[in-house]
Amino acid sequence: MGNLRWTTLLDASNGLDESKLGTIPSSHGIVCVLGAGGAVVALASTGDMRSFAAQRLGPGAEGVSDLRETAEVCEIAPAGSMFEADLMFMDASAERDPGLHDRVMRKLRVWWLATPPTAKRFNWSWTTNPGEFAEGESVIGPFLEKSGAKRHAAFLDGHFELCRYPEELHRAPGGKACVYKQMGKCPAACDGSEPIESYEERLARALVFGRADAESGVARLDAELREAAGRQAFEEAAEIQGRRDELAAELKRGLKAVRPLGELSLVAVATSGEKDSASVIAVDRGRWEVVGAIDAGMGEGEADRIAALARARLDAMASMDDLGDLGVLGVVSRELMRPSRGGPMLVERSAIDGSSLLHAAGRVLRIRTPKARGSESGKQTSDE
Repeated sequence: MGNLRWTTLLDASNGLDESKLGTIPSSHGIVCVLGAGGAVVALASTGDMRSFAAQRLGPGAEGVSDLRETAEVCEIAPAGSMFEADLMFMDASAERDPGLHDRVMRKLRVWWLATPPTAKRFNWSWTTNPGEFAEGESVIGPFLEKSGAKRHAAFLDGHFELCRYPEELHRAPGGKACVYKQMGKCPAACDGSEPIESYEERLARALVFGRADAESGVARLDAELREAAGRQAFEEAAEIQGRRDELAAELKRGLKAVRPLGELSLVAVATSGEKDSASVIAVDRGRWEVVGAIDAGMGEGEADRIAALARARLDAMASMDDLGDLGVLGVVSRELMRPSRGGPMLVERSAIDGSSLLHAAGRVLRIRTPKARGSESGKQTSDE
């Protein structure tokens, strides 16, 4: 998977003079400096490959950045965007420097929340590696922090009246009801007051609850609030306001990106490095691949063809049982949660067609990005 291609190899045994530096594009990509025996001296994704190389191998290199004494070879792999460069870095580091890959992967990690989807086994757990969850568990995310995953679990417990004491639920119908039943905030499947089937139906809805559901819920509660206020039912309005504010707060904090792990399947439309052309990158649970390009002025029929290719690649990736690279998963998840300035437009799997790709490409190509600057994903291994 991926599209990592090393296009230039330069002898760097005496550093790089201005003529050699001039062959390196001042654009996004990967730079790899190799020393004796092919050992990795430095490997990074950057917004300006020429500047990165000059600071370490050029005539003006100095201090701890100066790698001229240990370098033998400099290789570059161009990328169309910083987003693509970061994906390429994860592939390159996994192959050439697994230790560096693991260190960066840990920095990129995001959190995931899971539970078995049955009442008899219901119990929330969280981790940064969704592959650690037991087979059959329903996994949702991503979250930037562990606290976000735990907060979201508590939100779902309250919003869907799920059990706060799973050990009692597991004993149903012989469990002991808690204070939430007395408060009218739990139907108490644990003691048989509610059929297990009803509890599991609510749990199933909780596990797919996402942004669109929350937005429609806020709109519905706004309408109910106006209606209650119009009747001067102020106590009722206050209760509705509380539920509305709680839902709106979770939408703002955690629900912008959360979805079942299997639905982290989409395309990223990003700059390609070519004027008036945008790359279409298929990404699915830690795997990625550039599937084509959308050019300015392209017709919808040709865009439909690229959309079909993207859907086919996503389907092929989704058919793989195991996860891809956790670092790639982190790059994509973080872009979902905190979109980068000048970054890609993300199109959900269900919305991929020619029209949506053309719209995303139009948005990307109209973005005027500042002059590229070094923005390393990796670190010089000599500094570690």
